[in-house]
Amino acid sequence: MMKNILSIFAIIALLFTACEPTTDEPQAENQQIKLTSNATIKVGSGSTMAFITYEIVEVVEGAEVKAEADVEWISNFKYNQQGKITFTTEANPDGEPREGVITVSYDKSKFEVKVEQALSEAPTNKVVEVSNLQIKYYGIQGGMFNYYLAFSNEGWTSDHYYNVPNAQFYFVDLFLLESPEDLNNIIIPNGTYEYDPTNSGMANTFTESYSWYQINDEYGNASSANQISYEKGKLIVENGKVTLQVTMQINHVQEHHEVVFEGDYTAIDCSNEGM
Repeated sequence: MMKNILSIFAIIALLFTACEPTTDEPQAENQQIKLTSNATIKVGSGSTMAFITYEIVEVVEGAEVKAEADVEWISNFKYNQQGKITFTTEANPDGEPREGVITVSYDKSKFEVKVEQALSEAPTNKVVEVSNLQIKYYGIQGGMFNYYLAFSNEGWTSDHYYNVPNAQFYFVDLFLLESPEDLNNIIIPNGTYEYDPTNSGMANTFTESYSWYQINDEYGNASSANQISYEKGKLIVENGKVTLQVTMQINHVQEHHEVVFEGDYTAIDCSNEGM
């Protein structure tokens, strides 16, 4: 009799144990958004635009799709098109591949996408000897004396513009403490001047906003895609020799250009004009 009673209690205990929820297995989460493109995106070593596609499974009033990355070189998320997120990657400066993770969330749901970026290719080095250097002096700009340099083989037009067909220009927006001693004989003092990506306009620097490599088409025009910003650089002036050393991304490949001019350059006073 006692054995039968113990057996009944054992069965009841098992029944209660079976009804208790388990915590070992993950709980199912309501899926409100799902990834419809690849979970891994591979991009080249240069600056790149890529995208993620998704589908809203369950619409939640007031909820918004948001994306964020765990690395700084993935940024600029745009949500202009329903079901698509675009983003950009910065050029990889390293000789090793790198990875980052983008997390896309919508209300209480989220998914992750891995971004794999290729290692930086060996940069292309070019030495460019130019026959023309034209300078416009714009007087005081932002408290400094502003000189605008244009290196090229074609030179500017007769009215001092740069819309020369099929020409290539290297522009330098230079700020100095010194004003010209003679406006009829404007010269750049000897020295080394650094590229400033922050556009501070500090002395002995050239700015990012108006300094670039420009490739004109057959009509003398250049789209923004053909106005290629420098990533870093310096300008060296030494006894009649002017050398511009710049690094930039051209067709997703890093290039180092050393632009060399020797001789007498043309400089005009535009201090009574705007840029």
